[in-house]
Amino acid sequence: MTSEVNNMMWMIWKNSQGESFKVGELSRRGEKYYFKYDISGVEKAEEYGFSPLPNLPRIDVEYFREELFSSFLNRIPGNDKRDVSSILKQYNLKQYDAFELLKKSGGKISTDSFEFVPPFDEECIGLEEK
Repeated sequence: MTSEVNNMMWMIWKNSQGESFKVGELSRRGEKYYFKYDISGVEKAEEYGFSPLPNLPRIDVEYFREELFSSFLNRIPGNDKRDVSSILKQYNLKQYDAFELLKKSGGKISTDSFEFVPPFDEECIGLEEK
């Protein structure tokens, strides 16, 4: 049985000062993908210039799709699938799984300040900021 934590990742946004904000959660349940914004995180991040993704503009709804959201597909290494075998080897995957590849790679790209990370204890966040 796969735990809920293994099927979820947080979307983190960093401002220009390097401060991190949890702005969303991406999860896979069964054969569907779900994304929802962390409203309090978004509200804090908006003070530093964050704005919701153009294809996912509403922060008060949970989005779902049968396939991984296109906004996140372009963050996957080897998304063009020309050399999938080397990508799978690099991230220690036995088969191509866009969700797992996004989770393992973090989905960082040079054009924005987003990253996907595994969930962790939110109480630790407060301790680091003090």
